[in-house]
Amino acid sequence: MDVAVDTAGQSPMQHGHSVPSHSTSAPSTQANGASDLGCDASHPHRRSRSAADPHAARAAANVSTSVQTPARRPSAAQLRRGEGAYGCSHYRRRCKLVAPCCPEVFWCRHCHNQVMHDDEKDPQRRHELDRSAVREVICALCSTQQPIAPHCSACGAGFGAYVCLKCSFFEDADDKQQFHCDACGICRVGGRDRFFHCDTCGCCYDKELQGNHVCVENSMRQNCPVCFDFLFDSTLPTAVLSCGHTIHSRCLHELQQANKTSCPICMKSYGDMTLAWLQMDREVERTPMPTDYAKWTADVSCNDCHATGNAKFHILGQKCGACGSYNTRRLTINKVPPDDALIPPPTAEAEGEVAPAAP
Repeated sequence: MDVAVDTAGQSPMQHGHSVPSHSTSAPSTQANGASDLGCDASHPHRRSRSAADPHAARAAANVSTSVQTPARRPSAAQLRRGEGAYGCSHYRRRCKLVAPCCPEVFWCRHCHNQVMHDDEKDPQRRHELDRSAVREVICALCSTQQPIAPHCSACGAGFGAYVCLKCSFFEDADDKQQFHCDACGICRVGGRDRFFHCDTCGCCYDKELQGNHVCVENSMRQNCPVCFDFLFDSTLPTAVLSCGHTIHSRCLHELQQANKTSCPICMKSYGDMTLAWLQMDREVERTPMPTDYAKWTADVSCNDCHATGNAKFHILGQKCGACGSYNTRRLTINKVPPDDALIPPPTAEAEGEVAPAAP
């Protein structure tokens, strides 16, 4: 099923997997390549305040920090100036963010986090950008530094076809159907009409899951159980499993390729395993256990229905007596000897021997 994703430079993302009745999928597209505007030679995503801007008529040393309010609202032509021509590998936008924590200038929070967190060698200096704390931006067209706004106060150029001042988010690609979710506190893609916010799970889910999924408290506010990346604001498609746990769709695909059919967190089967269990029945029937093990049993706990009980021991697996699943955990083995091992050894009299007479 779909989960509305964070608004990175991708198409409307559908979070899901190939398990019947629990998923849909759609391709995602990456944003256009990074523009070199305002990026210094030390890092492709970083723009120093003193770096030269090749698209400006003056050096960045002369960047204007004044706010010049236009006499009237910019025209549609002004708002579209430079649309799609600026940005980084994550977004197309026409302004750069002044990070209140450094302070440095970056195209987006991902660029900031890559430099100031992922690439930062000093653990004490390592940090991430709080998007809601951004208060100033720099126009990519005229280099005017100004309070956050939908468009430039000096040249009138729009900062993005989609603008969310709550998130300090700007993007020229408006075909992703971006929307802001107050409960999530961030912007997501895919269209507001397609998603609902689950207060228990703490994220926006596809409406097909409304009243039709297992709620796990804050299921999206955790790391992917395979790659360990944080899921809540991930820009990658995420799958909601039948047990309610969440995982990146690509990580789920890797599990499926490796024939792993259970949730990495709770071990419950995440798809319809009816045909698989029938195949297991046939394999068990065709593979009888040796006589020495024929009467062995095992105490098992089922990962699918959580029932416990006793099952016939088999090297291929133990079948749950409650739901028929082979997705069980073996707790103990009860080693019952074969029937012939219970027959006492023959006595001398039974063999027909007669004690000799006394001399």
